[in-house]
Amino acid sequence: MSKKYSGQIIFFGAAIIFILGCAALYGIYGNGWPMYKPLSAAEEAAGNAKPVIKKDTVIRKEIRYLCGDKVSTPIPTTTALIGLDFTSLVKKYPPEAGWNIDDSVNNTLILARLEKRVCPYHQDFRHLGISDGFLAVYEGPLGYNQKLLQREDVDINNLPVEMQTDLGMVMDYDNQTPDGQGALKTSYEFETEAQLNSVLENFDEFKE
Repeated sequence: MSKKYSGQIIFFGAAIIFILGCAALYGIYGNGWPMYKPLSAAEEAAGNAKPVIKKDTVIRKEIRYLCGDKVSTPIPTTTALIGLDFTSLVKKYPPEAGWNIDDSVNNTLILARLEKRVCPYHQDFRHLGISDGFLAVYEGPLGYNQKLLQREDVDINNLPVEMQTDLGMVMDYDNQTPDGQGALKTSYEFETEAQLNSVLENFDEFKE
């Protein structure tokens, strides 16, 4: 075989090896997952890693109610909890059961759950408000209008203008000033049914 043909064969062979090598690299890095995680991504993952519970970790369980109150109970960091990671804690207090885990404060965990009712202290409270244009009685303190108990036969338009304005502010209680909220509580919030019924008697003259 002449040197000319021998050189061509070597050249084409090297070219084929080079092309196959490039194709292999493209298959690994171009279309597939990288063989290793870039340093920046690895550092980011390490920074976002959830800490484990230590002996001095502060843990509190909070039951929150729709009236705005909450009951907070400290949880001792027993040996059963020490070393527990965030994922294991979520399994003990799952979102499906209404739990939310707040770990925004360093070395502190708040296990919170929202109860869709008023707290035990406020469950007997009643307040006046408006429902479909009529005077109404709601469960709980002012600011909680989720549970309508009864609607009176008193058209709001039959009430004095000042009282109409007050009841309108009652239904928008959270947006009132602290002084305004205090004044509304004095007139339209009641701790017992007896107090409520005593005030409702004053509305008899406005009934249709």
